[in-house]
Amino acid sequence: MKRVNKVICLLLTIFALSLPGLVLGAEYNVTQSMDFTGPYAVVMKPVDAAAKVIYAWWNETVGSKLGIKLIHKPYETRYDPSVVASLWPGILTGDKPIAHAGLGGPDLAALMKRLPKDKVPMMMSTGAAGFMWAPNQWIFLFRPTYTHEGSAFFKWAHKKFKKGKPLKIALVSSQGSPMYVDFVNGTKKYAEATEWLEIVGVEWVDLKPISLLSEMRRLSRKKPDILYIPGNTAHALSSIKAQKELGIHIPILMASHSGIQMCALASGDMKLLEGHYDAYACDPAIDMNVPGARIYEEYRIKMGIKTKWVLMGCQSAAQALVICRAVERAAAKVGAENITGEAMYKAMYEKPFTEEEMLGLTHRLEYTKESPFPQKGLKVRITTVKNGKQVLATKEWMPVLDIPKW
Repeated sequence: MKRVNKVICLLLTIFALSLPGLVLGAEYNVTQSMDFTGPYAVVMKPVDAAAKVIYAWWNETVGSKLGIKLIHKPYETRYDPSVVASLWPGILTGDKPIAHAGLGGPDLAALMKRLPKDKVPMMMSTGAAGFMWAPNQWIFLFRPTYTHEGSAFFKWAHKKFKKGKPLKIALVSSQGSPMYVDFVNGTKKYAEATEWLEIVGVEWVDLKPISLLSEMRRLSRKKPDILYIPGNTAHALSSIKAQKELGIHIPILMASHSGIQMCALASGDMKLLEGHYDAYACDPAIDMNVPGARIYEEYRIKMGIKTKWVLMGCQSAAQALVICRAVERAAAKVGAENITGEAMYKAMYEKPFTEEEMLGLTHRLEYTKESPFPQKGLKVRITTVKNGKQVLATKEWMPVLDIPKW
């Protein structure tokens, strides 16, 4: 009887293989840079957990129907470009990834110029910088530059607070990082092209300032309506502390990596951020009714993951989801068994990724070869702290404005 069963199984396998278009199981590696021991170790648990959940969900609900399994392979890079560069040749030859998920600037520094030759697209979850704004890249971001994200907030704030008068902003940043200098350059360029936006001051500070009391005093005399501080949590929290010492309140706009959730984590006090804002082109992870959040919660419990849904996890989930959706398109184009990094690259330009496809984690994404981030139809979420709780400042996604290239 056992021999008969083996023969039957063999015949069924041969029959299945003879069916056109049927794939019993194609497996592909998706590698990812992580930082469990470096400067961003404190937020790696949600980044890692969200990626694991999205790939598990996709493999079960979509990949199983396509005959495809995605294998998520994280690598410890310590947020260090030299580590990324040293690991990459082994990753390339050993894993043969069809895509790589980058973590931040070190991945760009190490891989940006290599990827076109290696034919591996890299998806990022961070905002972009002006120096990345170039055509024909093999890096993809679902968020635009931080200046683009800021522009959507400034337009909203102008209508809300100034009613026809110019919106006056001041910036706090550091020359210790090219990205932090880029924030200022991009915002200056945007203000020059915008009649209703005026920059009244810029303060350059240390990466980790001890006190910003003098800087806040100088800026307050120029009467800005908004302080734009997208650098790091130390800049934002030191500015808030200095304002309290001076007895003033100038609303601060922060970025996702230095925003409300990250500052609350760093300070241990959400109430400290009362009346301040952040803005970014992804869901802020405060509404569990968003489809992506519901999926995360379901699979988190199923997989025994303890890490709750937060913004850094949301960004990681959106990053993984774009990769998964590109796999679907590549499979439809070249077949489930023939997906390569180049097929993934071409799939990114095939058609826009809808908000429904992105499970509500981002708005519509339309890629062109003009830049590594979408320039059409991008929108941001704006949040603030009210009565000690992070809430949406406006229920609508706010449109990103056109900005001159700098």
